[in-house]
Amino acid sequence: MDKKRCMVCAREGAFEGGICGMCKAIIRGEALESQHQIRKEADKSLHKEGLEIERKTHG
Repeated sequence: MDKKRCMVCAREGAFEGGICGMCKAIIRGEALESQHQIRKEADKSLHKEGLEIERKTHG
């Protein structure tokens, strides 16, 4: 397999999808943090309006 460069950090290596594992992990973490922040702001807005927020429980 020929070596390619990561589209994010330009490291050379053999990986799938054009992005190295380290950059994939960083991007995934940023997306999860963004999703968490959006959910937090939405919950805050609902609370301001006086609506009860039902939480799903796992298990």
